[in-house]
Amino acid sequence: MEAVIQKFVDSLKHNITDEDVINLEACIDCKLCGDACAWYLGTNDEKLHPTYKTNFVREIYKSYLTLEGKLSAKFGWTQAPTAKDLRERMPFFWNCTACGRCTLSCPVGLSTRRVVRLARMAYSDSGLSEENATLKSIVHNLETVGHSFGLEPTKIMARYALFLCSEGIDMPVDVRDTDILFVCPSAANTKIPDYATKVMKILNASGVNYTVSSQLVETGTEADHIVVHHELTRQILEKWEGEAERLNAKKILVVECGCDTRTLYGDASEILGRPFKFPVIMFDPLISELIEDGTLPIEKVDTSVTLHDPCHSTRLSGMADAIRDLLNRVTTNFVEMTPNQEHNYCCNGGAGGLRLPENTETRRKISSIKANQIADSGADYVCTPCVVCALTLEDTCQTYHLNKNGGDRMSLLLFEVVYDAMVKALAARGELERMRTPSNFVGKSDEYLAEHSVAGKMSQLLHNKELAASILEWLENDDVVKRYAKVNPDVWPQMEKFRQIVNSDVLELCIPRQKPLVKPVMVQ
Repeated sequence: MEAVIQKFVDSLKHNITDEDVINLEACIDCKLCGDACAWYLGTNDEKLHPTYKTNFVREIYKSYLTLEGKLSAKFGWTQAPTAKDLRERMPFFWNCTACGRCTLSCPVGLSTRRVVRLARMAYSDSGLSEENATLKSIVHNLETVGHSFGLEPTKIMARYALFLCSEGIDMPVDVRDTDILFVCPSAANTKIPDYATKVMKILNASGVNYTVSSQLVETGTEADHIVVHHELTRQILEKWEGEAERLNAKKILVVECGCDTRTLYGDASEILGRPFKFPVIMFDPLISELIEDGTLPIEKVDTSVTLHDPCHSTRLSGMADAIRDLLNRVTTNFVEMTPNQEHNYCCNGGAGGLRLPENTETRRKISSIKANQIADSGADYVCTPCVVCALTLEDTCQTYHLNKNGGDRMSLLLFEVVYDAMVKALAARGELERMRTPSNFVGKSDEYLAEHSVAGKMSQLLHNKELAASILEWLENDDVVKRYAKVNPDVWPQMEKFRQIVNSDVLELCIPRQKPLVKPVMVQ
């Protein structure tokens, strides 16, 4: 047996479960799963049909892991798949978002998603996945800098500091004994950190006792759902637990990422071989509770908005009702798209659909289905509680020229709709200052703030002149910073303040100290 085949088969043998065996053995090859798959429906390409993937894995399983198959191959009655076959079939396992919609059409209820993940894991364990440049870079980046897009924690923190300081907003960093540890998904802190600052403003205004970590800037989304590298995912989950233990946080907060929702609610215990150590709470239900008890003031906006259900949050984690509960609390004009909830079509970007550039042409073609859903809703905006979905939907809206609202974007994160409703209420009450300062900074000294505020952390970083020079140069040329500056031109004067701090011998906060207007809220 070829060495690469041996590694692939060893991975299947090690990771296959009883459920996986049923998924492989019980298929009646009716092909009804294709009726639910956007990749097949949008192309009519048999190689993009779910069974093109599952039948190949079944062929490997029967040839190498069953007595019948071994004997059949030995006597030449059948031809067992070769390393060449593995390489030829590999791209098709990433022409798929493992969204699980195909299971809805299966009369036996089999999970193509599990078979696809099993195969991706075997491609990873055999080393074949590293023949793909993007998959190789994800693994390399996680192993070297601990971030799937390759951003160092100092750059991520510096960019947040620039955005927040330019608006006079602070964020708690490495604060001990908080209710919540919040770790931002890598796609969010890479692609939309300017939008994500609204999350901190919502948490500040709500009085939630939270902190972020200066050492952990990765949730493991791409390790678990794109590469399906269980060892790397396990390491990241354990680091997440380790940071919560170091900071003595009570709970973990997951903020609007479909894949992270599925990982923490569904996959973590399988990967770790035990339950995740900390209670996990989701951002959207938490905010609904804070609105319900009056802690977070809201005045509904009239934005006409439809909702895209992230597959990993809704179909695979059961969050549909919680998502709608929050959206109905913040807007008067929510329009359902059809179909919706667990029957909604995938955005086609998750689990590698968006990340792998070779998928772009096909992904845009098949997204005509999603484009029609959005257009038929008649809404001005489409929102979703998932960063990758939002990025993919915006690309779809631009590809199919759907944006009629007069703005730069048609796709929003759900928390952005929450933010608009919150700002409307705070402005009416004259309480916009509530967004500025975290509640756990109440009564703290300047020394404490210098150690634990994002402003203080940035000031410390800037006193390392060699590091500061490279980070300031990176910030000045960063496309996300330039995008942010179009809406918030104060970012450039803030950059000048940063340069002044570099040349100062005094450790100072990047923003004036603010007096919090809300008391800390105990998160149940």
